[in-house]
Amino acid sequence: MTGRQPSIWDDFCRESEDRACANVADDMLHRYEDDVQVMSDYGLESYRFSISWSRVMSWNGTAMNPNPDGIAFYRNLIRALREKRIEPILTMYHWDLPSALHTALSPKGWLNPSIVDYFDQYTNLLYHEFGADVKFWSTFNEPWSFVTLGYGLGVHAPGMSNSTTNTYLAAHHVLLSHAAAVTRFRALKETQIVREDARISIVLNCDFAYPLNPNNPSDVAAAERKMQFSLGWFLDPIIRGEYPAVMVEFAGDHLPVFSRKESSVLKGSYDLFMLNHYTSNLITPCDSIESNTPCEDLSPGWFRDMAIDSRLPPGARLSSVNEHGGHNCEWFGGYPEGYLETIRWMHRKDVHAEILLTENGWCGNATVDNQDQLWYYESYLQQVMNALREGIPILGYTAWSFLDNYEWGSFEPRFGLFYVEYPPQVGSHAGYTPKPTDLQRIARPAAGFISRIAKTKCFPEAEAEAEATSNPTFLVLCFSMVIGSNLAFYLYRRRRSATLYDKII
Repeated sequence: MTGRQPSIWDDFCRESEDRACANVADDMLHRYEDDVQVMSDYGLESYRFSISWSRVMSWNGTAMNPNPDGIAFYRNLIRALREKRIEPILTMYHWDLPSALHTALSPKGWLNPSIVDYFDQYTNLLYHEFGADVKFWSTFNEPWSFVTLGYGLGVHAPGMSNSTTNTYLAAHHVLLSHAAAVTRFRALKETQIVREDARISIVLNCDFAYPLNPNNPSDVAAAERKMQFSLGWFLDPIIRGEYPAVMVEFAGDHLPVFSRKESSVLKGSYDLFMLNHYTSNLITPCDSIESNTPCEDLSPGWFRDMAIDSRLPPGARLSSVNEHGGHNCEWFGGYPEGYLETIRWMHRKDVHAEILLTENGWCGNATVDNQDQLWYYESYLQQVMNALREGIPILGYTAWSFLDNYEWGSFEPRFGLFYVEYPPQVGSHAGYTPKPTDLQRIARPAAGFISRIAKTKCFPEAEAEAEATSNPTFLVLCFSMVIGSNLAFYLYRRRRSATLYDKII
């Protein structure tokens, strides 16, 4: 329909019989108008989606060329959103590098410094096609995930592993690509190709790291090292133009060095912070007597250099179980207080930067009446409320995700506020054509919770406190938008004497 070419995930999913492919996931390609209508019916005011590089550009053997049919799909999606007064929020890279470009380069993909120029061409196309209609942009979604899992452990595309340097090198080129994309973005704002009020950043993810023993200096240092190796790895370069000092110390010559020019371009390459968060961990050095993971068992490079052992904290609520009786996400545990700690950690890096909480959600299963998911949102949103009360400038909160979707090799983990009724052949390597009756969307209880907030514009507990306080104005958390497959809140100030809401962001 749109002429999309294969990506590295099309190749990677077919390398193992146990790995599902996403030839068809939620089929939004054909159902976007109905989905946008549901968003509108639920009172949602914005939508975050990711552009597929291999849908809007193709490789002819020597260069990347625009694909008009793929561009037209996204233009129609943006138009449908705007007609419903839903703000489109665009992510430019969500892990699906065009396969032909990846294989044409030597070294391949993000290991090659020339990828910076190709990414610049790609982002330039997007700015010219959609710059007048899109206000919020992110260059990359979770670079930590696709470089550590794809170039370090080899469990994600493109499946590379057993290198002391590949993860760092891929991340280095991602950061340089981000800086180039932001530089072009700002130049095109000056020429009004990109709208004047547009804002750009990079979506970073981080689980909070608690010391296993808060009274043990080694555990405290290891926990902070984990935060710097995860969030600081990408945050420090865009703020200061340099990698964290502890990474330089522990990674040594495995870690590339920015030139003076590169550092200058990176520094300040953000208009706001964007943060994904799901869970928290307890940390101890891998060589401590409490460690369950010997240092020599850690994967070479980033993991071994960081030199930590990690486990879920006691009391964390484990993810929903799958049909085999195991937990769908072994890495996951609901631990709400870690969310606030992560927000605080990021805020301390630049106290003036607004924070958009771009992903947060429960790893569930095919259960529709998932009360754990409802608990997760209620509990984590309370932490957002606590952050607002501390004066942290949170621009919004988002929940992952609007629909169940493809979770990188599997359809078993379910994060959706709406359950999707997948047919047995979903994930087939050969692909299939869904029937109109396939892929039905069914609201979970958490969707109703979010919808009530969307329609009343207030978080219920904050609303009650606002009514009880004698203060003439009271900050309450109010719903504003859906981002990607995500839902988000904006901070409003409600005046008790008025019936309207004044947006203060």
